[in-house]
Amino acid sequence: MIVISGIFACSLSQLLLKRSANGRHQTRIGEIVNPLVIVAYSVFLCSLLINIWAMRNGVQLKEMALLESLGYVFVPLLSVVLLKEHVSQRMGWGILCVIVGIIVFYQ
Repeated sequence: MIVISGIFACSLSQLLLKRSANGRHQTRIGEIVNPLVIVAYSVFLCSLLINIWAMRNGVQLKEMALLESLGYVFVPLLSVVLLKEHVSQRMGWGILCVIVGIIVFYQ
């Protein structure tokens, strides 16, 4: 569960970066140094630390690689909720394939 929360946090930070990129900024420096970007990269760092902790405590690399694919599920779903974006049918099938692949791996 801790690994999945780290992956969720990483997905959330990607959306924060997109929201920042879609916004208007006064200067070029303002594009890089603004609260959304700083928070997003801080969350990325926390996600990295969670992954390192998990791997030091018994989560295998093959499991981490597989669980990281949950990002392909979380990002579109969070985009719908937070950015009001549309998920295409093709994307929906891709999300379903990722979920089925994870289930098959753990069976």
